[in-house]
Amino acid sequence: MRRSLLALVAAILLAACNQGGDEQGNAPATAAPNDADVTFTQNMIPHHQQAIEMAKLVDSHTKRPQLRTLADAIAASQGQEITLMQGWLRTWGKPATPEGMDHGAMQMPGMMSEADMRQLRLSNDEDFDLLFLDMMTAHHRGALEMADTELRDGALPEVKELAQQIIDAQQGEIGQFKQWQQDWKPTPIK
Repeated sequence: MRRSLLALVAAILLAACNQGGDEQGNAPATAAPNDADVTFTQNMIPHHQQAIEMAKLVDSHTKRPQLRTLADAIAASQGQEITLMQGWLRTWGKPATPEGMDHGAMQMPGMMSEADMRQLRLSNDEDFDLLFLDMMTAHHRGALEMADTELRDGALPEVKELAQQIIDAQQGEIGQFKQWQQDWKPTPIK
């Protein structure tokens, strides 16, 4: 009987040791998010919301079809990412906003002030186009900074994967913005 009891205890201990991860002791794939994952997700949602707000201005403020196409793509992709991140926060049991803070009070890299947004809303045509490109470039650079922090400090592979997707997409868009800025800048009158 004593031998059976020892064998049973050994089997339970062995099973418990193998539950936490693989043979190298790595964390299981279903690990909980760390603070960096939660912060990235909570902050990227309003960051994306502002980018969508900026993109929605394009249709009524420009005549350039290529800028309209890009703005539609930004609004669609970032809208899908917001839905994904909101789902993660619900699953994790975390609030959409860090406790004790509202997003208006938060300083996130690349966020435009209300004065910046007012200036964008009041501009049109070529002035709007160039201002939009400048502002969206700064906004995207802020997102890249946030995504880099997640890649460095985050724990969950799916959150890090989203951070890398954001980096890949927004670096490509910044390259396009630079090209358009060169192409669309007015030629000085001599």
